[in-house]
Amino acid sequence: MNKKLNTVYFLIAATILNLVILVLLALILGVTVGFLYQKLGVDSQGLSLLAVIIILFGSIAGTFFLYSRIIKWVVKKWNLDNYIEPIFRTKRR
Repeated sequence: MNKKLNTVYFLIAATILNLVILVLLALILGVTVGFLYQKLGVDSQGLSLLAVIIILFGSIAGTFFLYSRIIKWVVKKWNLDNYIEPIFRTKRR
């Protein structure tokens, strides 16, 4: 296989990983917030909207953090710089 095909496979796998992490974090945060709602006995629409916003942005931020750490670790561990081609090249002036 050539470097371009390896890059495509890597991008597909990384995208699937990113989506899985996003869904898992959203579920974990949703279950946690739901548990807190039951424990505290809160019943407010405004607070529910705030909880949804927190879950949304929390899962996106957490996904960004975890995904970048995992990808850096994978590239470093298996030395993928030799097998994949850079997606963005720097312009030479």
